[in-house]
Amino acid sequence: MGSANTGKGGVADASLNVVPFIDLLACTICFLLISAAWTSLSRIDVEQALPKQQAAPTPKPKVEPRINVAITPTGYLVNLEHAAEAPGAPVELQQPKRIAALGTYTVCRQGAAAEGSCQGRAEQFQRYDSAGLRAALQERMKAAGLGAKVKVTVSPADEVSYVHLIATLDTVLTACADPAGTDCLKNPSVGDISLLRSAGFDRFD
Repeated sequence: MGSANTGKGGVADASLNVVPFIDLLACTICFLLISAAWTSLSRIDVEQALPKQQAAPTPKPKVEPRINVAITPTGYLVNLEHAAEAPGAPVELQQPKRIAALGTYTVCRQGAAAEGSCQGRAEQFQRYDSAGLRAALQERMKAAGLGAKVKVTVSPADEVSYVHLIATLDTVLTACADPAGTDCLKNPSVGDISLLRSAGFDRFD
């Protein structure tokens, strides 16, 4: 703004400093924006249940039967977890069934065996009852009523050799509910044997 004459021979500076006003206005705008955003974020949505309008109960997740196979140093343990969820399935199948090993056999490493003698390193393994396991799997597969869709978990103990785990998985894949072999178990998973304690397995020896 221009200067004005005071009438006494002097000149008065009538210019206004608007910078503080702009700073105050900018701070006010920022405060209002932050307050609006904070109010929106801190809001809690609460549904009020009226006396005559009770909330619908949350449906329970569907639990399907599962076959568990534990490989122990002395044999197999197999059960049908959640057998009560399968219509017509005997509840006794939920208890672990023991399938004892059939003995031991010797494998000769780094040398040929001649007439029962091993010239190299001899290793001894348990002979597991694959036929008994297959029959138990077929029985529980039919009781579950899910066909090949029933899930199977194989859990080896720490003392069990890797070769027995592979042999058990092969036995699971050859267990079928029909004689033609068109409805067989598929995609078995390997789990931790300690987790089977919640599925009815109290002991693994």
